[in-house]
Amino acid sequence: MSLSYARLLARRVFRSLWFTPAAYAVLAVLALLLAPALAVLLPEEFHKLIGLDGVDDLLGVLANTLLAVAIFSLGIMVSSLQAAASAATPRARPLLMQDRTAQNAISVFIGGFIYAIVGSVGLSTSYFGQPARVILFLTTCLVILSVIYALIRWIARLSNLGDVSEVIDLLEEAAETAFADLAERPLLGGVPLDAMPDDGVPLFAERFGFVQAIDDQLFATVSEREGIDFYLGVRPGAYVDSSTILLKTSKALDEATARSVRRAFVIAGDRTFEADPRYGLIVLSETASKALSPGVNDPGTAIDVLGTSLRVLAGWSTAARAHPARVTCPRLHVPGIAIDDLVCDAFRWIARDGAGQLEVQIRLQKALRSLAAHDPEHFGEAARAMSHEAFARAKVGLALPGDVEILERFVLD
Repeated sequence: MSLSYARLLARRVFRSLWFTPAAYAVLAVLALLLAPALAVLLPEEFHKLIGLDGVDDLLGVLANTLLAVAIFSLGIMVSSLQAAASAATPRARPLLMQDRTAQNAISVFIGGFIYAIVGSVGLSTSYFGQPARVILFLTTCLVILSVIYALIRWIARLSNLGDVSEVIDLLEEAAETAFADLAERPLLGGVPLDAMPDDGVPLFAERFGFVQAIDDQLFATVSEREGIDFYLGVRPGAYVDSSTILLKTSKALDEATARSVRRAFVIAGDRTFEADPRYGLIVLSETASKALSPGVNDPGTAIDVLGTSLRVLAGWSTAARAHPARVTCPRLHVPGIAIDDLVCDAFRWIARDGAGQLEVQIRLQKALRSLAAHDPEHFGEAARAMSHEAFARAKVGLALPGDVEILERFVLD
């Protein structure tokens, strides 16, 4: 396993819902187990300050209340996830589950409950002597303070948990992170792929699903060791099946090397935001499309999404021009991401579903104009094509000829 793949797995584990509560629970148990050892560091005059009843009462209060609070908080979080899926899109649920404030609050409650239970068990035995009870009392006070702090932050967090605007902000952050990586490594550390070689040896996918990530460091290791050129046929986000050519090689691979190369492709049933910048734009567009549906009728959200997608694409363009691509594996040939695809992902769905709303169409044309003016070399042609496509859709959707005439003034030449 290479370092880049290990980082990907570590990032997913760290962001998962269970990791933070488990970490807090481990810390709580460790604090209790180390209390007798730490007690020897205290001056002797502290040993008689705390009685058994005081510590036991505090632990009893924590044990009786924190489990109910944790269950209640989990219920609120589940309800907010359902509300966000209903108001925005279910594809944003993984981002809401990674919310650090919610995870930390629930983790403090669960960790405090486990601390109280284990501490009460320890007090009922001879494990905690009088000096250790002083340490136990001090750590219990710290746990209480952390619970109070977590409650305050959790109450403040509940005011906008699962709100559509928050979902858009989370999607923007995820998309910007993916595009920042794309700007730094547009070709995964390789060189541009001009054309797939006709005489290359193909390597087909063995699983059905989406390419979530590609371990480019593995290609660097294998190409240096075996003297092989790799020509990738897919990028993260592509759907593959048994007929899909993952890559072609300059010479045949032995069975062990082929297995190793296939492991460089992380394939699963869902797309993810981490290494797939197009997915962030698609989910943003899906949020706008849902807002434009007759049942919701919220053009303001669609206009908000247009501004968000514009910022993401313009930010990526600026970063890509400021940082030249680094080549870490010159024998890895990678297809570049298509600008037309990015523009379509960001704007086509909104152009289709908002064809009958003049305010949305005007904002769409202004966004395309801004994008083309920001980076005419990369976005000029794609933005112009999307502008004319959106206008063609609007001519069908708009009921009044006067609205069509107004919109026509904003179409890119």
